Amino acid sequence: MSQGNTGQWPHYTYIVPQIYTKAKVRLIGLGTYAPSGTITNEFFAYISTRLGDPRSADDLERVTGLSTRHVRASTMELCRRMAGADAPGLIDGPDAKDESLVDMAVIAARRALASAGRDASEIDTVIGASSSDNDAFPTIAGQVQMRLGLGPIRATMLKGACACQTEAFQTCAEILAASSAKLVLMVTAEGLLPNIMNVLDWKTSSLFGEGASAYLLERGDEDTYVINGSDANQGPSLYYQTPLRKDVIEMAEVDLKMRQLYESGKGEELNKILSMYHVGYTKMNGKDVFREAPRAMAESVDALCRHASLAHDELSHIIPHQANSRITRRMGELLINDYGWPRSTMDKLVDNFRYYGNLSNASIATALMELLRQGRLHDGQWMALPAVGGGMNYGCWLLRYHTLYDVDAVLNP
Repeated sequence: MSQGNTGQWPHYTYIVPQIYTKAKVRLIGLGTYAPSGTITNEFFAYISTRLGDPRSADDLERVTGLSTRHVRASTMELCRRMAGADAPGLIDGPDAKDESLVDMAVIAARRALASAGRDASEIDTVIGASSSDNDAFPTIAGQVQMRLGLGPIRATMLKGACACQTEAFQTCAEILAASSAKLVLMVTAEGLLPNIMNVLDWKTSSLFGEGASAYLLERGDEDTYVINGSDANQGPSLYYQTPLRKDVIEMAEVDLKMRQLYESGKGEELNKILSMYHVGYTKMNGKDVFREAPRAMAESVDALCRHASLAHDELSHIIPHQANSRITRRMGELLINDYGWPRSTMDKLVDNFRYYGNLSNASIATALMELLRQGRLHDGQWMALPAVGGGMNYGCWLLRYHTLYDVDAVLNP
């Protein structure tokens, strides 16, 4: 962990810029996984209309910038059970099968290994991150370690919201900088829609998809920079409390009541029921999130570029957590208006939210994969990977991209 000169910084609301990590770390492997089932906006438009607050599919796409989400077969089944078997916009994949978060993480990990041309036996640390797993122990990281046939090495799990991915980047960087490991596997897996929210809460549930990602990192020759922070004062903006066993019966009763209200078209009463319970259901204040989340990411990017003495035109890509297209655009506007970045900053923003939705900690890797698919990511380019999540946590990783051993393993696994 490094500390810089506080006198050189602009006023930041969230980031404490002098506390960051500078380490010689290289990204050598990347893998992603998206389930084959898809949900279109027609599904959530159907729910909103049934609840007396009609929205069209076009309305939802215009407001969110989102058209489809990839989900597992079990999530498709849940959606039909909650909204009705005849609900539109639920498209089963060709290989519809039940998949756990661990299943998805293992697939992503194997793809990352293939992209790096490395063997699983070389991994000596696994770092996992998730907003939505229900594996208290053994953790997803531990189960991936086992499924890959690794020995009893370190397997650590970070749990929180969408900025766990930048926290995990920093953890990996510090492990490698300390020579505690030579090859670190970072894995994420997410299933927020079925695990931490109610499908009928369409204003929230319509924003999310499912998927997994994996990165392979080792010591490199070039400096990278990582920063993270947390401000629980903003916790109420996006809040989730894990249910305990004592909550299960009450939650089942609440779910039943919500389904009855849905079937009766009583949306206002359903929302009142939902707002009464703070355990087991995500709570989001969209206006607060839109106001604060872009600023936290903009500050993270700006602070690291200052640490690296990196000119604005030297940064090729800003690849943020894909929370919402409007949030991504707002982050760019803040960099321009508040921190003096050029107008061309808007061209550096990567946005693939439209086809995946919010994948929480799997979002940046998926955006990286799509950037590679478009042929826009080239050897030696600097890229910033910022994220923000409930809690509120936030951070960024600034690094150079170097061509992977086998890019095709990422794009056509």
